[in-house]
Amino acid sequence: MDPIMLLQERYEELTKSEQKLARYLLANPQAILNFSIDTITKAAGSSNAAMVRLCQKLGYKGFSEFRFSMQRSLISHSAGQADPESQLSPHQEILNAYTGYINQIPQFVSREELQRMAKAICGANRLVFYGINRTFLSAQQLSHRLRRIGIFNEATEDWIVMGDNAAILEEGDCCILFTMKGRGGVEQYSNTAQTLKKRGCHVILVTMTANLPIAKHADQVILLPCPSRDPSANFYEDQIVTFLFIELLLYEVTRLLQG
Repeated sequence: MDPIMLLQERYEELTKSEQKLARYLLANPQAILNFSIDTITKAAGSSNAAMVRLCQKLGYKGFSEFRFSMQRSLISHSAGQADPESQLSPHQEILNAYTGYINQIPQFVSREELQRMAKAICGANRLVFYGINRTFLSAQQLSHRLRRIGIFNEATEDWIVMGDNAAILEEGDCCILFTMKGRGGVEQYSNTAQTLKKRGCHVILVTMTANLPIAKHADQVILLPCPSRDPSANFYEDQIVTFLFIELLLYEVTRLLQG
């Protein structure tokens, strides 16, 4: 059965702490895809143990199985919302949605901003990239692509390594931080960025969230459109937008390298 329907039908059978989670998930179904269990339970005013019990009462082995079921449900729901009069296939509807977000990138990031970032990358004595959890994929992607064109750099998701780097990097170096939603370890990120800034390291923040506190420690902030924040229920992946932004940035980097 659809997990949303299960939450609704079994609601009265749940404990108070489980009902808090059920209410939160019914009001914010995408949270199960975008947030960790810790973030969800904290936002709902409940506990991890209550979440596990809730998942089991709904017939799932645990949180991971429940999350997978929710993902399938959202995909099905998104497809079911397609305009019945539309002549487009569901696949084309999905492609059009991603195309729309990709086409928004120039509205968020001007070419001048891309050129400024490319200049900082090409001119850096030492270049490092930071990312956490899934956002680290973006940091790795940019790091790898730059290595392929001859720009040595380091990418890490390790807080200890970040702290060690922050004590070493200085004026003439560049650190690029990826944090799309500003979740998980943002306080540590902010402390690291503050240290880098004090030492004179050029700091660039790439995000999909405006007005993050960490932004005050950055020399440049790149704000990208965020597909997963679409008000309609969806399963869109933010990394696609980030990877296309990286392609645009790499074009400007290669132009500078070619003179």
